[in-house]
Amino acid sequence: MVTATLLASITRPVPIITPLATVNQTIELFQQQPHLLALPVMEQQHLLGIISRRELFFRHLAKPFARELFGRKPVETLLEGTPLVLAGELEISDALNRLLLSDPQLENDCFGVSLADGSVAIAAVADLMMAISRSQAALLDTLDRLSRRIRSEVEMARQVQAALLPATPLVHAGIAVAAGLVNSTEISGDFYDVFPLDEHRLGLLVADVTGHGVQAGLVTTAAKAGLQTLLDNGVRTPSRILSGINRALMVTAGGNLLMTALIAVLDRQTKTAVISSAGHPFPYRRQGGTGQWQLVALEPGFPLGFDDSADYDETTIRFMPGDHLLLYSDGIQEAEDRQGVLFGERALMSTLRQTGGKPEQVRDALLTAARAFRGMDHFDDDVTLVVAQQEA
Repeated sequence: MVTATLLASITRPVPIITPLATVNQTIELFQQQPHLLALPVMEQQHLLGIISRRELFFRHLAKPFARELFGRKPVETLLEGTPLVLAGELEISDALNRLLLSDPQLENDCFGVSLADGSVAIAAVADLMMAISRSQAALLDTLDRLSRRIRSEVEMARQVQAALLPATPLVHAGIAVAAGLVNSTEISGDFYDVFPLDEHRLGLLVADVTGHGVQAGLVTTAAKAGLQTLLDNGVRTPSRILSGINRALMVTAGGNLLMTALIAVLDRQTKTAVISSAGHPFPYRRQGGTGQWQLVALEPGFPLGFDDSADYDETTIRFMPGDHLLLYSDGIQEAEDRQGVLFGERALMSTLRQTGGKPEQVRDALLTAARAFRGMDHFDDDVTLVVAQQEA
């Protein structure tokens, strides 16, 4: 049984400073304790604010002669706004939810924690994420050990993950969508999502984590949760969604696992598709007027989890009534036959040229062709397909 981890257990004890302490004295404290992230500023057991190392050195003291200007002033002159302080008796999962509500972009590296004795400690965002990761890893390890004895529970886990995927075919804002995900192992490293943005717009996402199994599945779950948090906070453009998920993965995966992703926002009103890529295979568009499929060239972008400062460009294309858009993971192109020959872009395009009709017909035709090429139903890598069509 995995016991709940309280926020208080991951805090770091820190010295308290008064509002009259000078900036120079505050600097000396940080220099004496290299691992100190922040200092609570308190007066008679009342918290006035929190001075973080990052804010002090990289913002307030970054300009020339800043120390000469601020050094002798009281540290309270640098306090801004109301600091985030969470209760130490919160479970770490609840603490993360509240942190994301206050700081959805995870711009701060630490926050305050009020303890039972009335004191204030500091918790690092990285420590919180690692504690959650360990907790999740413990749960997944328990599931893995149980699954060696009870195969039905592995199947149950697969069904739960599959249940998190939106059911298709579906139609929103006059845009029909069909999707499919074929796992190569019980727990997939691919995932997709279809998310209405308003009465005119529909978002599509396809993502692929490096590797398979429990670790990859954990990252896809974190990315999907991050997507929902961003949407709940009003983020609507493909580039900003990718940037937000990238920051979340940098914190949770620490650069150990990468994810490629592609997001398209289809707009029935403007008859456009706005697309952004994070190192993911380029999509294909079929023009309803000509029936021709073409690769949509994009700025490739860095994979998610590679660089926390990465930006993602957007490409806008026409998406007219009758047009199709295909998003996919590289598992279908990298499918091999018994001689080790790849299905590749040529076979993919050849299949598309012979295919039209409803999105589910395009999806099924591609899966059928890839399986026939391999000579078996199973794939060595996860295969994900999302096909959208703007209805006439």
